[in-house]
Amino acid sequence: MNDFKSLHPICIFSYFIVMIVMLLICNHPVVMLSACAGAVFLLLNFKEHSMTGMLKWILPLILIITIANPLLNHRGVTRVCFLFGQWITLEAICYGVASGLSLVALILWFSCYQRIMTSDKFLYLFGKAAPASSLLITMALAFVPKLRLQLQQIQECQEMLTEETKTTDGKIRLAIRNVSVLLGWSLENTVEQADSMKARGYGIRRRTTFHLFRMKGRDVRFLVMLLILACICIGLRIHGCGTMEFYPRISESFHGTEDMIFYLSFLILVGIPGVMEWKEEMLWRSYNLNL
Repeated sequence: MNDFKSLHPICIFSYFIVMIVMLLICNHPVVMLSACAGAVFLLLNFKEHSMTGMLKWILPLILIITIANPLLNHRGVTRVCFLFGQWITLEAICYGVASGLSLVALILWFSCYQRIMTSDKFLYLFGKAAPASSLLITMALAFVPKLRLQLQQIQECQEMLTEETKTTDGKIRLAIRNVSVLLGWSLENTVEQADSMKARGYGIRRRTTFHLFRMKGRDVRFLVMLLILACICIGLRIHGCGTMEFYPRISESFHGTEDMIFYLSFLILVGIPGVMEWKEEMLWRSYNLNL
């Protein structure tokens, strides 16, 4: 039921590289809102997230940055109020909103990358060029969710074996015990994994890999479309489109037809993965093949 995830790893990795580059070189609120919307739409198609669950941390994060920026940065000419002996400016508030959206967009797209760019795809791309480094990065990325799952299991076991503690000291001792058990398990698991890799002949000779990835016609079409959209967006961005000055006064968001083409191209770019996944799910539903 996955259309975007089933693309060739080169297509997926190239797409995320283009997205991250665009998020880093452009700080326009319209671009950030489009990026956040595209990432949320893609994550909702994976059935692992709910809109309520994402809003619980997205809105507070944006609110914290929005409040913190005008308290620390007093640039701007449009005064809003006088607080703590300093003027709060509208430009600082708007810049805080844009910065919060930018940070949320990066977090959301890296979350999409984590769920789509699996370890086998990463090893396929970089296993031959840098086998040791790619294996180390893959193992490190896979170790974090394993530690989180193991910590949850330890906490559940401790709750069953010990009485509930309501005091602060008791909670601290319980947390230290859980972390100690987790560290012991991680060290033991590392030794077992090293022994297992040695027993299977890792490091004796150049390793070979097996994969089922084949470049197909739809992968080529996707790369061509991605290249066209990336050239349009990056070219127009270099030309000056998608810019917005916050200091000393907020500038206009739209400057002409080129800006409209830039925003429309970027909106298509961020919506491609979510639309592909949604289209595949609708196709399955039309044939009553829901899982």
